[in-house]
Amino acid sequence: MSKRKAISLMSGGLDSTLATKIILDQGIEVIGLFLESPFGCKEEVQAVAKHLGIRLRIVDKGMAYIELIRNPKYGYGKNMNPCIDCRIYMFDIAHMIMQEEGADFIITGEVLGQRPMSQRRDAMDIIDRDSKTKGLVLRPLSAKHNPPTLAETEAWVDREQLLDIQGRGRSEQLKWAESLQLKSYMPPGGGCLLTDVNFSKRLRQFLETHPDPSMTEVRLLRYGRHFDLSDGSHLVIGRDAEENDHLQETSKDDVSEGKMTLLRPYFSGPMAVLASEKVPETIILDEAAALIAKYSKKSLLDTQMIEVKRGEISKHITVQFPPPAQAEALPVLN
Repeated sequence: MSKRKAISLMSGGLDSTLATKIILDQGIEVIGLFLESPFGCKEEVQAVAKHLGIRLRIVDKGMAYIELIRNPKYGYGKNMNPCIDCRIYMFDIAHMIMQEEGADFIITGEVLGQRPMSQRRDAMDIIDRDSKTKGLVLRPLSAKHNPPTLAETEAWVDREQLLDIQGRGRSEQLKWAESLQLKSYMPPGGGCLLTDVNFSKRLRQFLETHPDPSMTEVRLLRYGRHFDLSDGSHLVIGRDAEENDHLQETSKDDVSEGKMTLLRPYFSGPMAVLASEKVPETIILDEAAALIAKYSKKSLLDTQMIEVKRGEISKHITVQFPPPAQAEALPVLN
């Protein structure tokens, strides 16, 4: 009989890493699946997959995911986290990848009772039902608290070697990770960025004023200070050198294609990205320059230069120090 194969939904965190390792140790071929969104980081999960020695597929959740966040069927948690709808969406994709890869079942790192919205027994039943994956999703960390899945009833995996963890603590997972010599995973904590109150407020405000954003615009919400300029254009300003690098990296393709504008000061100040497909008028560039000046070193004097890059065009504008008064009139979005 050919070796059984599973798709593991992986985040790079402790739970999904441990769940994957448990099934690997039962002789199952595992393919990792990371569903990339504007709110996660794939570098960690790539390191985990390499540590486990498995192939990793990375699939972008796409703009349909942003629409899901805007209008979830099952509502939100405490902030803008549509956890049940999100899991259904992820399981739909995992089911499709399972069929593409000729795999037999799906693995997740979910723990019964760990997350109040999506990891209740009734919520898991809804997710499995609506994604049409009932019986196909094995949750190794809490398997003994759940009904047996197809992988267990068909004896593809030994149910006795699965775990009975439940609740919000992570002590049991950490013990198992140590015993299985797992060393590469993100430490517990942090969680989904959509559960963060400040980020959720920023995202909600942005979606209210920008009903048809690009994926790059949504990705940029993770970094910097955010402003809506007088023509409705969205400006993002870095808070430090690391955020400047993130802004430049995140926007580089759109800047090269002439869809966004990068403003880079020739003085000690923050970079900024003008996230608008409209070619900015002089007044808008002046507003952006004034905001860059506002968050630059207070000791700067006289006229300074800023490079403006958009597509093949690169030009320079000036900004006066102390900063012009109009910078104070533009409120920051969270």
